[in-house]
Amino acid sequence: MGMTYSEEQKQLITAARNGDAETIQKLIDDGFDIDCELKYSATALMLAAARGQDEICKMLIKAGAKINRRNRFGATPLLEATEKGHLPVMKTLVEMGAEINLPHNNGNTPLLTATMRRERKTIKMLLELGADPEVANFDGWTARGWAEAESDFTIQALFGIKRHEHEHGAQPPVKKEDDGAPQRQPKNPVQDTFWTVFMRAASSGDISTVRRLAADGIEVNGQSPNGTTALMAAVKNGHAEVAFELLDLGADVDLADSDGITAIEWAKRKGQAMIVKGLEERGSTHPAESTTTQSETVSA
Repeated sequence: MGMTYSEEQKQLITAARNGDAETIQKLIDDGFDIDCELKYSATALMLAAARGQDEICKMLIKAGAKINRRNRFGATPLLEATEKGHLPVMKTLVEMGAEINLPHNNGNTPLLTATMRRERKTIKMLLELGADPEVANFDGWTARGWAEAESDFTIQALFGIKRHEHEHGAQPPVKKEDDGAPQRQPKNPVQDTFWTVFMRAASSGDISTVRRLAADGIEVNGQSPNGTTALMAAVKNGHAEVAFELLDLGADVDLADSDGITAIEWAKRKGQAMIVKGLEERGSTHPAESTTTQSETVSA
């Protein structure tokens, strides 16, 4: 069922998107609530930020619009501007009080969002404005960690990351076990660039990279700071083929993250019925009993 707007709300939406300062000022002068909730809990400030309307953003903030308010999906005005690459708006928002490290519902900060999108100018501005590159999302990714996993040296340079031998195509370090099979060195996985690439591949559904690094002896069951495994990352992003491949590679379905949630439980929470069935049939000897149904999750 669609949302019904008043005539003033319709004017506000159109003016915010199109940069109509005269209409915005008239609504402010008439005492209209310019921070009223619109569709998906968005506000006029979010709409203006997403369209790059810098002057409108300034007007709305001065008139009392909440600068760090989130919409239904967890996006703030700064995140909206970041995703669209509106640099002047980003600068305005931060200078007028926006929390630069406030994340989206998925835990991604504006800087991590820009890094994932390889938006160099946006990354540079956010760093100059004071964004923290070490803030992690729910899968344990930081902006700096994502940049380290990139092959783009220009992005790495923005974070002050120096080139290392393995970034020039060298093979990951290996050692020989008693059976003669090459194995990856038992490093802390979070500090291991190859493991970071492995997690990123699982998250994005890049099965060829998952297979290649597994063949190199990567630690399939390594966990991020919050306990996320590659299997959980694949499951949460709906990559069934990668999830089943990881099972074949020895992924442990019964491992839980720092909140005690296993891959199967994540699949249930995300409504991934096919993955749930596959994990229970092919993996766990102790299928998780979810206390949250899919319908409850969807309606939450």
